[in-house]
Amino acid sequence: MLAEAKAAGLEFELLVVREGDKLPFHSESRVTLTAGAYRAATQTVTPQGVMAIARLRESVAADAIRAARNARWPLLVLDGVQDPGNVGAICRTAAAAGAPALAVLPGSADPYGPKAVRASAGNVFRLVVARAIWKDLEGLDGFGATPSGGAPLAEASIESAGMIVLGSEAHGLSRKDLMLVTVPLTEGVESLNVAAAAALILFEIKRRRVA
Repeated sequence: MLAEAKAAGLEFELLVVREGDKLPFHSESRVTLTAGAYRAATQTVTPQGVMAIARLRESVAADAIRAARNARWPLLVLDGVQDPGNVGAICRTAAAAGAPALAVLPGSADPYGPKAVRASAGNVFRLVVARAIWKDLEGLDGFGATPSGGAPLAEASIESAGMIVLGSEAHGLSRKDLMLVTVPLTEGVESLNVAAAAALILFEIKRRRVA
């Protein structure tokens, strides 16, 4: 994660290393802690041996929209995706598929929260990430992912949409005027995890862009 952050140009204010462990790169702003002190300072049960405080320039919605348009990708929008593990997994998948930008609506977990950053394996730093409200996204036509009732994924023109919206697994989409896309499932299976649905949609967009 630290290597990803450094590659993305983040500025480290402090790097903390557990005694006996090594940094993936040289840094002057390094502090070494004993194993006990390091364990007391971390938030995980089995932490890796390095952690950091980094300065990040936060983007606004217009930045994310511009990045998506310049790359000719739909803007990925999280609408009440509350689990940070899912948010991080979606960020990791978006980066892997080549999606450039992400907008996060109120009610979603923070993509820069510790658990989300870990779940993204640091790939969140490859994306232009902005907090937004629906008003910021006016003018973008879009598809919302839904477990049922939408156009089948193979038939929906998702690659040319202005945005792809992923909603809460518990409550669905908060906006009702979106076109809908559904990943067809085997009979008897109710729905996919939102991160799995995101992966299928994002890599379908990637496949169509290459074809």
